[in-house]
Amino acid sequence: MCPKITKNIGGEIMIIKKFLTAGGNSTALVYDFLDKEKKKISRQLLKEVEQVGFVEEKKRFPCLEMMGNELCINGTLAFASNLNKKGKLLTSGVKEPVKYFNRNRKTSIILPLSYKKEGNIILLEGIGFILLEKKQREEISKKDIIDLAEKYNLPAFGLIIYEKNKIFPYIYVKSTDSFVNETACGSGSLALSILTGYEEIIQPTNQTINLKITKNKAVITAVVKKL
Repeated sequence: MCPKITKNIGGEIMIIKKFLTAGGNSTALVYDFLDKEKKKISRQLLKEVEQVGFVEEKKRFPCLEMMGNELCINGTLAFASNLNKKGKLLTSGVKEPVKYFNRNRKTSIILPLSYKKEGNIILLEGIGFILLEKKQREEISKKDIIDLAEKYNLPAFGLIIYEKNKIFPYIYVKSTDSFVNETACGSGSLALSILTGYEEIIQPTNQTINLKITKNKAVITAVVKKL
């Protein structure tokens, strides 16, 4: 049901909008929350969804802060789908405003792109990834991912197992100590596109995220469905 309205501990009205984005990755967007309750709200909602974002609409541009202040492309797509036909937004993990547009039942964001590549590790501004081909069968544990997040001082880190242009994502978020086998991953799709050049990335649900990457930006497009 969308929106869902509930009361938080402080007696304020809290609105939660849940989305199924880019092939299955569920995001809860939380409005009218108390800052001190964000961690508790995140832990509660992670029982129902894969990621949680907090929305602030009183700034110059509507602003999304993810539960760990990480870059979350699918969360940003979910947020953008709930705004006007086109405009700009702010999102965690990106320093500059992000352009977005909604048309033909699809949502696109134009993401300023800054990254480092170290072999099969892609470091974006708000999240990093290690990418392994499925046939490699290399064992990577949650502890290994935590160590990578610490090494590169990032709020989130992911493991992407891939087979050609299909991904199987696992995402660790430091602030919630969560390690989720996700049904879709926009930032992981971007990392694979940077590594391999693929422009259509198939998610675990067999739906797709489309990317066009230039020197300093990425246009990312997906269907966003409301739960």
